[in-house]
Amino acid sequence: MRGRVLIVDDEKLMRVSLENQLKKEGFFVKAMKTAGDALKYIRNEDFDIVVSDMRLPGLDGIEFLKEIKSISQKTIVIIMTAYGTVESAVTAMREGAFDYICKPFSTDELIIKLERALAYQKATSEVTRLRSEIQELYGQDNIIGKSKSMMKILETIKTISDRETTVLIQGESGTGKELIAGALHYNSSRKEGPFVELSCAALNKEILESELFGHEKGAFTGAIRNKKGKFELSDGGSMFLDDVDDIPIEMQVKLLRVLQEREYERVGGEETISVDVRLICATKVDLTILVKQGKFREDLYYRLNVVAINLPALRERKEDIPLLINYFIKKYSKRLKVSMPDISQNTLEILMKYHWPGNVRELENVVEHALVFTSNNKITVQSLPENLKKFESVSDKIHLDLQEKDKIDFQDEVAEFERNLIKWAYKKANGNQINMAEILGIPRTTLRNKMIKLNLSW
Repeated sequence: MRGRVLIVDDEKLMRVSLENQLKKEGFFVKAMKTAGDALKYIRNEDFDIVVSDMRLPGLDGIEFLKEIKSISQKTIVIIMTAYGTVESAVTAMREGAFDYICKPFSTDELIIKLERALAYQKATSEVTRLRSEIQELYGQDNIIGKSKSMMKILETIKTISDRETTVLIQGESGTGKELIAGALHYNSSRKEGPFVELSCAALNKEILESELFGHEKGAFTGAIRNKKGKFELSDGGSMFLDDVDDIPIEMQVKLLRVLQEREYERVGGEETISVDVRLICATKVDLTILVKQGKFREDLYYRLNVVAINLPALRERKEDIPLLINYFIKKYSKRLKVSMPDISQNTLEILMKYHWPGNVRELENVVEHALVFTSNNKITVQSLPENLKKFESVSDKIHLDLQEKDKIDFQDEVAEFERNLIKWAYKKANGNQINMAEILGIPRTTLRNKMIKLNLSW
C-alpha cells in the first residue's frame, strides 16, 4: 500500500473517479462528500493525506484545514481548486496546507504530488524520531548516578542549562564529558538549533583552524572550494569543543576573539562572520598547569572557566557502578535482542573492586562484551573480558582506600583491615576456622581472640 488517502469533494463524478484511479495505483482510499463526514473519519482513523476541494458545503476549505490540523498535525492536506480560486489555495498553504492542485488535472499529476507529500512525511517522521532519540540520549535520566558528586552535577546542569554562559567540563577520558555537554544543550532553549562537536586532539594546526573557522577557496593547497567551519555550522545552537587543552597556543587568541566578540574570519578570508554560539568545552588535564607552563593562555582559561563541571572518575564513585551496570544491561539487551540476564554476585564483586582506568566507557564495553558471551541467561566471570578474568585471581587482595581522606584513626583503620582479612579468609575456607587460621598464617587461638575483639561471629 502506497499510502492512506481521504478524498473530500461534493462533485460525485470527481470523487468516484479519483477514488477508483488511486485504488488502482495501490493507495488505500476513502471518499467523502462533506467536510463533516470526513472529520468523523479523521477522528477515528489515521490518514496520511487529505485531498480536499476548496469549496465544500457547510465548511469551506480553510476552516476544514484548520479542523484537520487541530485533530492531527501530521496529516498532510492537498487542496483542489479551480483557476479562479488559486489565491484562496495559496492562503490555505499559509494556514498549513502542503500543496494545491488546479482543476482539471490528470491522475498522474495528482500522484506526483501525493508521492512528494508521502516522501516529505516520511522524512519529517524520521527527523522527529531521530530528534527524540537524541534528546532521550542526552536527557538527564541518562546521566546515571546516586553518589553525592553526580547529584551535584545534575543540579548544576539543571541550573545552568538555559544560561548562555560558557562551561568547562573537566574529567578523565571516558567519564562522560560528551554526555554532559549534550545534556546542557538539549535542556536549553537552543535545543532546536544545531549541536556541533569537535575534538581538538591529534589535529595539526592547519586542519584544526580550518575545522573551527572554515576556509576560503585557494587559502592553502587542497582548498578547492569554500568551507564553513564548525562555528558557522553551530550558529544558533551550541558547540562542544573536546580536548580544548590540545589547541595550539598561537590559535588560542582567535578562539578568545570568538568568545569575546562573537566574530571571526575564515582562513584566507577577509569577510567578518558573526555567530551566535554557546561554547561548551572539555579537558582531560588541569588547564591551570598548562597556564603555568605557558602552554595555555591565561585570559582564555578564565574566559572558558566561567562555570566548571568536574566529572569524577568511576573509581571515585563506586556506589554508582551497580546502577550503571543495570543501565547498560538494559541498553545492550535491547540492542542485541536478547533477554535481560542476571549477574552473579561474584561477578558483581569483581566489577566493584576493579579500578576502571577507562571509566564509564570501559564499563559499558565490558557489559556489552559480557552480554555477547553470556550463557544460561546469567553473566558470570567467564562472560567477562580476559583482563577482568585475570583480575579475579588477584581481586581477593585487601586494599586500603585512603585516597579521599586527609586524616585517619590508625587503630580504627587497622581494626577494619583485620576485619576484612578475616572475612576474606572465612570466604576462602567456607567458614572452617582451622583452615582460616592456616590461610592467614596465624594460630587458631589468635584467630579466635581477634574475632572476639572485632565482634565477628558466624
